[in-house]
Amino acid sequence: MEEVNHTRIYAVIFFLLAVLGIGFVCYRVLSPFLAAIAWAIVLAVAFQKPWLFLERRMPRHRSLAAAMLTIAVAVGVLVPVGLLVRVLTNQVIAAATKITASLSAGEVRSFSDFVALPKVARVLDDARTWAGISPKAFEKLTNAVGTRISTAAGALSGRLALGMFDAMLTVVLVIFLLFFIFRDGERMAAATLDLMPTDADGRSRMSRSLQSMLAAIFRGSLLCALVQGLLGAIGWWIARLPSPVLAGVVMAIVSLLPLGGTALVWLPGAVWAWSLGHHASAIFLLLWGFFVTVLLVDAFLRPMLVRGADELTTLIVFLGVFGGLATFGLLGIFIGPVALAIAVTLLEVMRGQAGSPRPDTAG
Repeated sequence: MEEVNHTRIYAVIFFLLAVLGIGFVCYRVLSPFLAAIAWAIVLAVAFQKPWLFLERRMPRHRSLAAAMLTIAVAVGVLVPVGLLVRVLTNQVIAAATKITASLSAGEVRSFSDFVALPKVARVLDDARTWAGISPKAFEKLTNAVGTRISTAAGALSGRLALGMFDAMLTVVLVIFLLFFIFRDGERMAAATLDLMPTDADGRSRMSRSLQSMLAAIFRGSLLCALVQGLLGAIGWWIARLPSPVLAGVVMAIVSLLPLGGTALVWLPGAVWAWSLGHHASAIFLLLWGFFVTVLLVDAFLRPMLVRGADELTTLIVFLGVFGGLATFGLLGIFIGPVALAIAVTLLEVMRGQAGSPRPDTAG
C-alpha cells in the first residue's frame, strides 16, 4: 500500500512539473500572437449571431461557412477602418501643418523660441513665481525639458513606423485566426469547460453565464463606444470645429472609461469654442454632448445592449477597465472585465461545489 502511495505521489508531481514546463514553453511560443488571438476572440464573440445563423444553414459545410463569414468580417470591418485611418491621418497631418504654420508665423523654430512667446512666457513666469524658483534655475529646467521633448519626438517617430508594421501583421493574423475560431471555437470551449471539476449541469450554467457576460461586455462597450464616437463627431462637425473625425475617434476611445467618458473631449471643445468667441457653437456642442452623445446612449441604447447580463456589476467593469488598460493597453479594456467576470464565475462554481452534499453525508 505504501509503495502504491509513493508511486501515485510521484506520478502527480511529475505530471504537475510537466504541465508547468510545457505550459511555460507554450506561453513563450504563443506570446507574439496573444494580441492577435485576443482580437480574433473579440470579433468572434461580436459576430456570434451571424455565425450561428450560418452554422444552422450550412451544418455540413462548417469550413465554407467560417470562410464566408471571415471574409465578410474582413471586408465589413477592415475596409471602413482603413478608410477611417486614412481620413484620421489626413486630419492629423492637417492639424500638424496648421500648428507648424502658426509657429512659423511667430518665428518659433525651437522649444526656446516657444517659451519666449509673450503669452507662454507670462504663464511660465507666473508658474515660476508661484513655485519660488530662481530665473536661472527655471531657464535650466526649461532647457532640459526641451531636450527631452526633442529626444522623445525622435524616438516616437521610430516607434510609429514599427507600430504601423506590427499593426498590419496583427490584422493579417487576426483574419487567419478568426476562421479557425469560427469553425472550431465551440469545440475548443467545450474541451476547456470539460476540465472544470463540476458536473454537466454546472458546466452548462458556467458556459451560459460566461457567454452572457462576454456578450454584454462587447455589446455594451464596443458598440456604445462606436455610436458615441460617431455622434460626437457629428456634433463636432455641426459646431464647425476642426478635425471632427479625430475628435470622434478620441471620444469613442475615452467613452470606454467608466469616469469622464466623452465629456473629456466635448467639454473642453465647448470651452475652446467659447474662448474663440463662437458662443453659439459652444452652447450647441455642450447640449449635443450631454443630451445626444451621453444621455441618449446611456439611457436608451446601453440598457438594450446589456440586457440579460445582471452578473456584470459596475465594480467588475470599473476595476477591469482600469486594471486592463494599465496592464494590456487598449486591448485591456476587454481583457480586464472578461478576466474578472471569469474569476467571479469560477468562484460561484467552487462555492456551489463546496455547498453541495458529500456522498458520505447525503441522506
